[in-house]
Amino acid sequence: MAKFLFSAFADEAAKDLESQIAACKANGVGSIELRGVNGRNISAYTPEEAKELKQQLDAAGITVSSIGSPYGKIFIGQDFEPHFAEFKNTVAVADILEAPYIRLFSFYFGEGDDYEALKGEVFRRVEAMAQYAKQKGVLCCHENEKGIFGDQTRRCLELHEALGDQLGCAFDFANFMECGVDPLEAYQLLKPYITYFHIKDYSHSSGAVVPAGLGDGHIAEILADFDLYKHDRVTLSLEPHLKIFKGLENLEIDNGTVERLQKKELFKTSEEAFAAAAAQMHAVAAQAQPVTLGIIGYGNMGSSHMRMHITGEHTRTRVTAVADTNPERLEKAQQDLPGVAVFADAQSLIESGLCTAVVIATPHYDHPPIAIAALAAGLHVMTEKPAGVYTRQVREMNEAAAKSDKIFAIMYNQRSVPLHQKLRELVQGGQYGELKRVVWIICDWYRTQAYYNSGGWRATWSGEGGGVLINQCPHNLDLWQWICGMPSKVRASCHDGKWHNIEVEDDVTIYAEYPNGATGVFITTTGEPAGTDRLEITLDKAKIVSENNKLVIYELEGSTKEHIFTATQGFGALKSTAVELEIPRLNASQHAVVLNAFAEATLTGDRSKLYARGEEGVNGLSISNAAHLSSWLGQDVALPIDEDLYYAELQKKIATSQAKTGVVDTVAADMAESFK
Repeated sequence: MAKFLFSAFADEAAKDLESQIAACKANGVGSIELRGVNGRNISAYTPEEAKELKQQLDAAGITVSSIGSPYGKIFIGQDFEPHFAEFKNTVAVADILEAPYIRLFSFYFGEGDDYEALKGEVFRRVEAMAQYAKQKGVLCCHENEKGIFGDQTRRCLELHEALGDQLGCAFDFANFMECGVDPLEAYQLLKPYITYFHIKDYSHSSGAVVPAGLGDGHIAEILADFDLYKHDRVTLSLEPHLKIFKGLENLEIDNGTVERLQKKELFKTSEEAFAAAAAQMHAVAAQAQPVTLGIIGYGNMGSSHMRMHITGEHTRTRVTAVADTNPERLEKAQQDLPGVAVFADAQSLIESGLCTAVVIATPHYDHPPIAIAALAAGLHVMTEKPAGVYTRQVREMNEAAAKSDKIFAIMYNQRSVPLHQKLRELVQGGQYGELKRVVWIICDWYRTQAYYNSGGWRATWSGEGGGVLINQCPHNLDLWQWICGMPSKVRASCHDGKWHNIEVEDDVTIYAEYPNGATGVFITTTGEPAGTDRLEITLDKAKIVSENNKLVIYELEGSTKEHIFTATQGFGALKSTAVELEIPRLNASQHAVVLNAFAEATLTGDRSKLYARGEEGVNGLSISNAAHLSSWLGQDVALPIDEDLYYAELQKKIATSQAKTGVVDTVAADMAESFK
């Protein structure tokens, strides 16, 4: 998604910088596009004076999104060199203010000037400024403006095509409309070049600039499309133009805007006009990204979801709140996303009214009760894996979901991997016949003791409810049953603390039987540094092997079941042909892909595009619970399991659970290595 950052031409709220900062803070704006500062245009400031501005801005926690310069607002026939010299000074100012962009224009044309004949000179001048700024680490962004070369879409496009990545685009909705240009058409042509947006709308019926969303600019519609198109941070820079402000008469070649505002001013004060425009900017951004998301639990996974959000991987979504019982983690959340609301417990976030959906990333026992509470409050729910620790608890959650009309999903992100999807298609499609055997050696979940010591709840029966089966392998157990179906019986050996100083299992072997007589073996551990991930599925007419991100099918020339009884030779095996399939890689993070599908489902109500409905979490957990129960009792366990018996045996484990020593509470800076 495009992570929208809010900025503004704050000189339309007040003349002095202190009051501009106050106006921004009062209206949820974190940056300023500096133009008029303390009664002077920013282009008149020296680098030394800029340092004083920077100190004031830093102290207030306000950044500079862009320099709203007047460069390029001279006639094409005027001498460019003095203009260029002033521009160089402003580049130095931009560098001091840490402004990534300088807004500029493509020169006024007088009556009788030939656009085609003078186009080359326009390109030369704009390129000279763009090249110079880029060498200094600042990107020049061209704004469309009435009366300049780039007041029409075609000429803007020519300019961007000629200069390429040397020049960014500041897209101004109202300016296009005042020139008779349809902003939708302009957007479609300029979309690949757009760097940021000027939020200013225009009403054809009134012939005036109006707050965003109240005119004919299709601003929310365009931002919604850009949200899906752009995976990066994008600034929305508010330019109200609703009230005459100091310096307005110097911004255009004539006094047309001043004269128009004198006739149509709708607000008594600049502060009132600025607040109204800011409110509408937030409103159109909310329309473009209507899913307000709360993250419950800000440990490894919760903070990972935030990083994906900040880096623009989510679509249609805004993170508005975070809950965690650890105050330090809440402070970290506010550092990661300034302005996000924080809560000391899940229920407070659920009741806040700030979210339409939540993602639950807490310790495992808490998943069902939090999900039940959120569904009861009318929120959509995405829970991290596992669905819970024991199936009886999860069924209560599923019953609550069945009574709700809200979307309930589980973060089985590995279902989004094309290779896994292809495996399911091959097995479930039936073209190779029935399942005979499945063997999955999934031993590349290596973890050190430091990992287990990173949280007091980790690797304990009372805090986590299990080890490798409940923490690392829910994805694999889910994929196992998703691809091959649910087994009918298991026998398992779970070794507690075999390789680590923990009380739960870190080495497991499961033997499974299926209703049709097929068998399965599942081997996993967190104690092998050079671990294996090999899935081998034998079907009646083929063997499928998935290893090292490769998928090979050994296609038999007939049915094994038939050949065994019809072959005349005792040792003559069916011939096979090895076919390696080209499987595309997922070009996005798995978690973001799954969350984006969830967000879309919350808007449409269409559950068919979910990667995993929340209710499906009970399937893989049933295998996990059966494996534990089998190991504890030393006997075969049929599926579905006796849930009361499992719960009773789990309570025995919890009763003997010991407080951990050597705990160093940490949150991983990067979880990418764990997202296999």
